[in-house]
Amino acid sequence: MKINITKKEYLTLLEILEIADWVLHAHHTEERSETRKYREIEQKILSYAKDMGFEDLVSYDSQLKRYFPTRKFEDTSPGMEFVGEFENDTFWEELVHRLVERDLIRQVGEERLPSMAIEERFEREEPLEKRYADEFYNHGLDNLTFRS
Repeated sequence: MKINITKKEYLTLLEILEIADWVLHAHHTEERSETRKYREIEQKILSYAKDMGFEDLVSYDSQLKRYFPTRKFEDTSPGMEFVGEFENDTFWEELVHRLVERDLIRQVGEERLPSMAIEERFEREEPLEKRYADEFYNHGLDNLTFRS
């Protein structure tokens, strides 16, 4: 099978690969065997940069035997802006979710939580979610403190 794409589509594909690579590898210092197949496809796509006229956006490291996005690509790609937006939204959603779950466990007990009817769980979670969401929307982390 052969896939034909335009230069513009290739550039978009590079941006998609940047986002995917961040999700798969940003928090890992070692290569992950379970993501090898993704890295191999990424390398294959990056290897066509010169043919597509984007040799200024992708370089080859002969010692590591790998292609890497250049600084120019990193500075001009919108990919990391999308990642940053996603991470920010995820932070607030996860913070609210985890605090709600903590409070619900305190209310009903850890043993009862898994067996609760879904309607009851939603009914109990809703006011907690609203409280935390409103607090963080209005004050960010300003009022978040820890007791020791």
